[in-house]
Amino acid sequence: MDNDIFEALFEIMTFFHQPQDERQQLHRAGTALEPAAMPIIVRAGQQPGVSVGELAGWIGRNHSSISRQVDRLIKTGWLTEAERDDQRIRRVQLTEKGQRGLMQLKATREAEFSQRIQTYTPQQRAELLRSLRLLAQTLREPKQD
Repeated sequence: MDNDIFEALFEIMTFFHQPQDERQQLHRAGTALEPAAMPIIVRAGQQPGVSVGELAGWIGRNHSSISRQVDRLIKTGWLTEAERDDQRIRRVQLTEKGQRGLMQLKATREAEFSQRIQTYTPQQRAELLRSLRLLAQTLREPKQD
């Protein structure tokens, strides 16, 4: 059964990370961003002041690649550098434009998701929400060795 749960989660993750779908979502949200920018924008929205190194680790790309993408997002007005306590660590946060864009992206994704689950009954939706919250809580907890 654990394998079936894992496979279902893998399909869900794949649904949310399809470059062609992301391009369409970005277009519908009225942004000129490329799909590679989405995880940076999402993470900066979740964690204001996130470092470029943290972004690289979380996204799974090298530091210089993320740094170049961050430079483009700063240049286009989506991100700004946060104040630096340590000059070696570059931290970023969303600008107002970035916050508005992230809200548009979330609304676009939510509308698409809602359309996909429109046949679910209220009870099925409540059960899904309960299960997903439990899973999210479990995944946030530190790993036990």
